[in-house]
Amino acid sequence: MVNRSSRVFHLVFFLSVLFAGVMNAAAADSLTIIDARHYSNVFGEMRHYRVFLPPGYKAEGDKKYPVIYFMHGWSQRYFGSAVNRYAEYEQGDDNAGDNIANFVSRNEVIVVKSDGYNRGMDEEYYLRPYNIGPVETYRQFPIYFPELINHIDAAYRTRANRENRAISGLSMGGFMAFVIGGKYPHLFSAVGNFCGSAEFHIGPRDFPFEYRHLDMYKNYGAQRVRLHYGDRDFIRSYHEDLNRVWPQVMNDYSFRIYPGEHATTGLGDLFGFFVETFKNPPPHPQKWDHIDVYPEFSVWDYLVKTDRSTSGVTALEKVDKRGFRCAVREFLPDGRLLADVSVRVITPPVYEKNQPYIINDTDLRTRKVSQRTILSDDQGRLTITLTGSLHEIGINKRSDKPNLTVAAVAVDNMGWAVHGEEVNISVKLINKGQSPAKNIRARLTAVSPNVSVSKAESAVAGIGINETGSGIPFSFRSGADSAQMVKFKLTIQDGSRNEWTDFFELPIRRALPEIKDIEIADGRVLTVVKGADDMETGVVGRGNGDGIANPGESIVILVKDQNKYWRTELISADSYVDPHGAPVRKSDDWGVFDNVGSSAKYSVPLLSSDIPEGHKIDFFAEYMFPGKMPEHTVKQGKVSITVTGKDQTPPVVGEIRVSGDNIIHARVYDGSAIRSVTATFIFIDRSNRSFTLTLKDDGKDGDDVAGDQVFSKTVPGQPFGFYRVVIAATDAYGNNVLEEVPGKFLLR
Repeated sequence: MVNRSSRVFHLVFFLSVLFAGVMNAAAADSLTIIDARHYSNVFGEMRHYRVFLPPGYKAEGDKKYPVIYFMHGWSQRYFGSAVNRYAEYEQGDDNAGDNIANFVSRNEVIVVKSDGYNRGMDEEYYLRPYNIGPVETYRQFPIYFPELINHIDAAYRTRANRENRAISGLSMGGFMAFVIGGKYPHLFSAVGNFCGSAEFHIGPRDFPFEYRHLDMYKNYGAQRVRLHYGDRDFIRSYHEDLNRVWPQVMNDYSFRIYPGEHATTGLGDLFGFFVETFKNPPPHPQKWDHIDVYPEFSVWDYLVKTDRSTSGVTALEKVDKRGFRCAVREFLPDGRLLADVSVRVITPPVYEKNQPYIINDTDLRTRKVSQRTILSDDQGRLTITLTGSLHEIGINKRSDKPNLTVAAVAVDNMGWAVHGEEVNISVKLINKGQSPAKNIRARLTAVSPNVSVSKAESAVAGIGINETGSGIPFSFRSGADSAQMVKFKLTIQDGSRNEWTDFFELPIRRALPEIKDIEIADGRVLTVVKGADDMETGVVGRGNGDGIANPGESIVILVKDQNKYWRTELISADSYVDPHGAPVRKSDDWGVFDNVGSSAKYSVPLLSSDIPEGHKIDFFAEYMFPGKMPEHTVKQGKVSITVTGKDQTPPVVGEIRVSGDNIIHARVYDGSAIRSVTATFIFIDRSNRSFTLTLKDDGKDGDDVAGDQVFSKTVPGQPFGFYRVVIAATDAYGNNVLEEVPGKFLLR
């Protein structure tokens, strides 16, 4: 998105701002505007901001005010625009008078405009704020923001609580406002976005995450959220994508479309929405969900610490005093579980002090059930240790009641839920409490509009402690074919009059005809679309390259449209697809085409080695298709393939890492079982020195979790230095791969 001007100009420009002075105050219509700064421990430097104080602030010595935080867009700073004046919104006639100063002059509210500039003094000046898309420095703006809030609350007369605090922003600042608002729901009661970008890479410098707002709706369960954009905004196609999901599944999300382009459209309306929220803020949630891209984070007084050193997210769901669900995933919503990650969840001090609690732990991936007793600390906190797999956790005293929640939801009568058709689903419940549940009745109601539940009530005799019940049947029909997700409420009661409420979402698709003009890329050299309006030629997929789907291959399904091949994102309920539950999804960057920072996603499904001859697999396929620049549409349809032949494809070598304790971890996967994996280390300084290790996936000798397709081994004492690594692997059918891993690896 950045068109850089000369370094000399930016250096002079930056210095002129730096030496303008620490404080620069101006008054207009009794409004006070102050440019100020504070020291940041996160950044290790002085950070600037602009604050708008309402009329009467100086005269009223003890009156306190709510605060709206505003985050500027690309090429802008806290003091205004730098080079490209594409949107002005501060004072005077900016934005046709609909600007920050005019709003503050008429409302009893403080507005703080933070500085998104995010480079160190020894780094080149540039116009892209917040260290996003791509992540180029270690300076993490989301980590800094609570520090700014603490400073503002100490320096100004604010109502220092979430009920009187909101955050908003324009463009890249709108993107970051959604990120920060969702990361800290305990700090903000409302979140707003003007024309914000849909997707960027954010997070740790060494393993950033492809953050897409579409997937993050669970972060806003305790907030009011609004999106504003113009009817000629170049990002609007992505806003339309978002609006096919968020209104269906969020408690309080709305959007407004105004005449205009990429600007602060309806600024006064959005700020007025914040002021109304301050009068009647959403309460603290009794049960909540949260998704975070950082390995360590805090939310609602819970502290979560992981040792994750690869890209991914930690997802907490259904968190309350009696338990939660936790998983670490490669991507959302159903990316590979990073089961070898260690997780510690430290609760708030809401439990009895120095007392034993029984932790019921069901790994929903492996179906392994365990029960252990831990002691609360002298503050009443619990520390619960887990792996990154999908865990359902119950927290109980010995005499506690049952605790029922949804473990899984499946569509029974079709491959995926379809609008306009009767959809039969089965809901599995799990009892993570400390007593059996008997005579269970469940009632399903639709939260999303235009959804009718035809079979709304079902019953089950009972579910024991740490047991998962069989599927409970329900049926529904959706009449809104523009939605891509529907949400339900499940009310559960047992014979002892205990009651539980749970919510779940279900993807839903339109009834569309089959796409016939397709190609199967299975290791063939093909020319496919890249970046919306460019082409690239290379090997696509992995297999024998005959264009026929064979067992054991990792394929890409290409749709021919306007004489070009488009890679597709796929869903399927077929058990022979991704048999180990680890889907592969890749991204095709569209940034050059539309200057947004988003990408088209496509799937690389792995076909099981034991697929019967002639087995037919149905997929629902979709792909982004460019319109008049920078617009796009999403095309969809059903795709069917027939699988024939035998597995002749060697295993796939995924990411390789060597941890600081000299353990090598290699992700190796295949359509069948892996027979053997070895790693050969070659000392770079002395290429004649090498050694070979046999790696295992058995949970021993450095391997964290058995059966997660990550093969590991503790490296015995070797000379300190950098090594090349060659991986050799053989599957159950004798197919072999020998592959040198890019890069170099340090042994200590």
